[in-house]
Amino acid sequence: MYLSFDSIDDFKTHYNNPTSYVNGKCKCAGIRELELINSEVNIGNYQIRIIDCPILKCQTCGDEQLGHLIPQEIYTTYYHMEERNFTGCKLTALNKERFSYAEKADYKYDCRDMNIPGLGFDADPTNAKGFSCPVFFDRKVLNNFFFDNDYELDMFSESYGTIAKKGTDGWAYEWNIVFGINRSNKVILFLGDLAQIDDDDRAVYWLKSYNIESDHCVIDTELYQAQLNCIFSRPILEKRIIKLRNSFFQKIKDKYGVELFHLEAEVENLGDRIRKPINYSETELRENVIALDGLLNEGIDGDGLRKLYEKLINPLPSDYKSIKTQTRKLLQGIIATVEGDVNAANIVAPLYTINDLRICFAHLLPQENIDARKNNVLQTLGISLFEDYRKLYDTMIDRLYRLYQYLNLVEL
Repeated sequence: MYLSFDSIDDFKTHYNNPTSYVNGKCKCAGIRELELINSEVNIGNYQIRIIDCPILKCQTCGDEQLGHLIPQEIYTTYYHMEERNFTGCKLTALNKERFSYAEKADYKYDCRDMNIPGLGFDADPTNAKGFSCPVFFDRKVLNNFFFDNDYELDMFSESYGTIAKKGTDGWAYEWNIVFGINRSNKVILFLGDLAQIDDDDRAVYWLKSYNIESDHCVIDTELYQAQLNCIFSRPILEKRIIKLRNSFFQKIKDKYGVELFHLEAEVENLGDRIRKPINYSETELRENVIALDGLLNEGIDGDGLRKLYEKLINPLPSDYKSIKTQTRKLLQGIIATVEGDVNAANIVAPLYTINDLRICFAHLLPQENIDARKNNVLQTLGISLFEDYRKLYDTMIDRLYRLYQYLNLVEL
């Protein structure tokens, strides 16, 4: 990064605008993230080079600005140079400052991350500097909180949740702290929150074991947007699919007087079992796939769907008798009245995928039958490896979400 100013007054005027650091957003509306970049700032005849300078770089247009703690350092350095009659100076932004939180745990973190807008400000004036310093962990750390019954993990959004230690003596929790997951799949917690955990709590051992270096990507996370910008996170896609399913059923009831809701108490219980996968293991996928197949394929009233089909399709096709008990075929036929046969088959395909996956994961069948269903899944989702469970699952969930968005938006 290179910056040039005619005088120190020009420099002060440029960096005395506090609004330039609000919300971590660029003027193009893109999100900035912190990067460490060798930079040069010229002020009149004075040249200041900064190694590993914290820069806030827009991820959309590439515009760069100095981290908000750096202008003061440059300002101070300029006057030292002027006093000593130096025209050139080289500085290095070091990761050496430690904060007075969780000192015994001695987590790795990068003090230069305090150049991220908002992290240096605390609404509680009693908190010491560094409370909101981000601390990074390998995602695998979440396994411990998921599987240990003394702890609780609640991932209520796609990349945002809480970890907690269950309480005793009438208290719900001994501690309950938020975490986020960034686009590099790293878990982020705030240092001040980590200080709530007692030094002898085994959670400290888990966290220390998976503590990693900062990659500085914090702003474009649901954690940052919720905690710093008060932007509500959205529920996980799985929960949004259920909500869209219910909305579609209600739309049909209101418009046609046809009841598609079926076994709703059981459906609600299945929905409560669904959790966002932590590791995308086969076990995690199996639980969600079985629940979603029950919700979406079995949790629709067959009699109601036949009534809807007969209302919308007249005359009935010659093969109606053979498909009248097949809910997916009935839904596909209804969609075909708007989209045509080919598009309808593609739109409803993820319902077949979730059913194939349930059979693959939960049924004892000849291997050739399982292989055929796996191939169907791969072809439908457009992926090449069945064992790439994260890609397989996320692609399937995205397709299901788009299906129910379609059913809510389009007039059948």
